[in-house]
Amino acid sequence: MFLPTSQRITSTDGSDYPHRESIAAHYRASAEAKSRLRILIYFHFLLAFLVFFHILTHHIPQILTLNVPRPHLWQYIWLNSVLASICGLLSLNKNRIFLMKIFFHGTILFGLGTIVITIILNLRELFIFKKLKTNHKLDEIEPQTLLGFPLLVLWYIFLVITVQIHAFSLYMANVLLCSWQQHKSTKYY
Repeated sequence: MFLPTSQRITSTDGSDYPHRESIAAHYRASAEAKSRLRILIYFHFLLAFLVFFHILTHHIPQILTLNVPRPHLWQYIWLNSVLASICGLLSLNKNRIFLMKIFFHGTILFGLGTIVITIILNLRELFIFKKLKTNHKLDEIEPQTLLGFPLLVLWYIFLVITVQIHAFSLYMANVLLCSWQQHKSTKYY
């Protein structure tokens, strides 16, 4: 059993020792960004599961008895961003710059790029839907619905949430890349 034989000074708060070790800023930023990016990637997996489930229920109608609308081409392309997210998740354990760059570029190409192009291409339909709704002519065309909600509006809610997740993921990946490359570059000099 350890018994202290000396007394501790009671009038200090620790600020009188500026020579004590402290955690470098890029290590602190890396640790915070890793945990945030991990959460964002898990949200991306959840959204990808929803899209995959939608595609699966359309192609195998015995799974659900709901009338599931036909999947769009962008959904198939966007699902490729899951592979980039897996690379991003694998890069976090040992600060693998190459895998994080694959995540970064894959998320831009398959994730954010696909979603932004989809938003732009379908924006006209959203404005037509809004115009028909304000003129009370929406009942004439009977828009596609899912559980009583207009499918176009649900897709745009999904797309906006996905844009935010991808944008925050890219920001965290950029923070990590800067932090990791700063550490690597100081090693060589």
